[in-house]
Amino acid sequence: MLNYDYLNEIAGGDEEFIAEILNDFLGQTPCLIAEIETAVAKGDAGTLGAVAHTLKGSARAIGADEFAGIAHELEMAGKGGDLSRAPETLQRLQDYWSEFAQYLQQQAA
Repeated sequence: MLNYDYLNEIAGGDEEFIAEILNDFLGQTPCLIAEIETAVAKGDAGTLGAVAHTLKGSARAIGADEFAGIAHELEMAGKGGDLSRAPETLQRLQDYWSEFAQYLQQQAA
């Protein structure tokens, strides 16, 4: 779920710093997902594209490539103005987050 080689590289192997990075991500991500949910519900492609872009960048910054990939799909839907698949992609993001958040909590402890 995480690219630990990448995470160790950016953190210089500092376990405390890694825990801090993961805890920051854990704290910020639910708000971003909530914004994405609202954008999808309202059909707001612009907001969806922008917020999903932010989430994608944050996920890539910690080495969460698969999660970033799902956020990228939502970003492209928003930027392309085609939200027809956004609800099912959002569901995949939410499902992945449920498991991933628990995983991150264990890693950050």
